[in-house]
Amino acid sequence: MQAERITSELVDYARDLFAPEDTELAALAQAARDFGMPVGWEISPDVGRLFQVLCRAAGVRRVVEFGTLAGYSALWLARALPADGRVITIEIRPDYAAFAREQLAKTEAGAKVRVRDGAALEMLPELEREVRAQNTPFDAIFLDADKEHYPELLDWSTRVLRPGGLLLADNVLSSTSWNGQTLLDPAANDPRILAIREFNRRLAADPRFTAIIIPMRAGIAAAVFHP
Repeated sequence: MQAERITSELVDYARDLFAPEDTELAALAQAARDFGMPVGWEISPDVGRLFQVLCRAAGVRRVVEFGTLAGYSALWLARALPADGRVITIEIRPDYAAFAREQLAKTEAGAKVRVRDGAALEMLPELEREVRAQNTPFDAIFLDADKEHYPELLDWSTRVLRPGGLLLADNVLSSTSWNGQTLLDPAANDPRILAIREFNRRLAADPRFTAIIIPMRAGIAAAVFHP
């Protein structure tokens, strides 16, 4: 029996039904385009809704995100959190970080978001110290920056995630920034592709995670941590 195929029209149907982009989100996305940010780098609305479903199922209150860009994904995440929930989002470019702060301040859930300037790896020791000092591990981690550092971020996540916490990652199957190379190309030499391959292999094999790659957008890894 031939399996049914999920066509692009069906994908659009599901996204439009379950994850419509409301006025706040659309305004943020348009402001980012007007600012000159790369088009298509932010998560899609259906991925935002997926994150909300997972965060609410896992009782998430504290999130750290690597790669703020305009703050679009941070807003999706913040909306899934309780009133005292917090999203810490890290952005390497000061101009993008300032833009995200300004735009998020215009939204109802933006008060739950704290934007910090800095490179992902440079911020890890500070974040880990805060976790240990306050005894407040993260409930969810979202990786969406510094693709070549995903393996290091995977290692770090095991030290700061609570049992039952979520590890989420974007671009684990493809990216428009890979200079035309693909994940399955045996001749690929882009360090980002090599790092994503290593991240995917290690995440799949690590017994401390129950994980899967969801073929949405550019590929979303979703994993539950159970040390």
